[in-house]
Amino acid sequence: MTKPDLGILIRNFFDQYLVSQRGLSGHTVLAYRDTWKLLLQFASRRHRKTCVGLTLEHLKADTVRRFLDYLERERHNAVPTRNNRLAAIHSFFQYVAETDPRYLAHCESILAVRFKRHAQRAPEYLERQEVLKIFSQINSQTPLGRRDDALLRLLYNTGMRAQELVNLDVNYVRFSRPYHVRILGKGRKERTCPLWTETVQAIKTYLTARPVRLDEAVPLFVNAGDNRLSRFGLRHIIAHRVAEAAKVCPSLFTRKVTPHTWRHTTAMHLLQSNVDLNMIRSWLGHASIETTHGYVEIDLEMKRKTLQSAEKLIPTQGKRGHSWQKSPDVLSWLATL
Repeated sequence: MTKPDLGILIRNFFDQYLVSQRGLSGHTVLAYRDTWKLLLQFASRRHRKTCVGLTLEHLKADTVRRFLDYLERERHNAVPTRNNRLAAIHSFFQYVAETDPRYLAHCESILAVRFKRHAQRAPEYLERQEVLKIFSQINSQTPLGRRDDALLRLLYNTGMRAQELVNLDVNYVRFSRPYHVRILGKGRKERTCPLWTETVQAIKTYLTARPVRLDEAVPLFVNAGDNRLSRFGLRHIIAHRVAEAAKVCPSLFTRKVTPHTWRHTTAMHLLQSNVDLNMIRSWLGHASIETTHGYVEIDLEMKRKTLQSAEKLIPTQGKRGHSWQKSPDVLSWLATL
């Protein structure tokens, strides 16, 4: 049978499958691209072939496993990065299996390569007082202060991802009741999130100084050069505002606050306000309820520690123990009940 051209499969995978069918973001496509550059370079060295000379047969499960080991041992990639690379490889072979069923067994062997387990770090989030301190240190009398105040209020209100926020246009925000914002999330999935009155007012105040209409398809947040704010710019703003607040809130000195920290903060504060878990899932745009449920585990652990500390305040009555523990004859003790 005619062997499929590996180069054509890879090109169609990126041009047709990832973008047209799955609608993945540009950043995800670039991450997949980097994975395949590394894998093809590794396979070329391993099989002593040029990239042009590689075929699908050179990319077997054993080669994939050795590639993953190479990422950890020689490139010193962490387990999450290793698993992300494997996800990109799995996605390609899932596509090949659907495109050419003749290679189903070959693809199944690679799809059977497992992700590596690793300890899940509890997400960092800000306490309510820390959030208030950050906002209190922003001077809203300046243009940059008004921008940053609106930006952080929107981030805290919605818990949106960094890329989702910088992608927003002015006309994505509904400035009349019921206030909400349209968010284009992962996989091009659109969701709406309600906005507080204070958030909408802060955005309006920020936009007043810009020559834009509230229904224009122009970037919502811009940098000093009036260009769309980047994710790097967003991280810089957050780092700057947290550093300013740390002068009056020492606990912030120990925090590494990123845009995703604000997302975790929104989730935890919604949970602590007794918002329904499915509502939080919809609010944050989680694909699975299991992701949202992780915040419940953190909240329960926090409550457990609080309960343990409270138990120390309760006076004890002395260590008397139960009588059955002293009696070797449990049946005799039961008869006395």
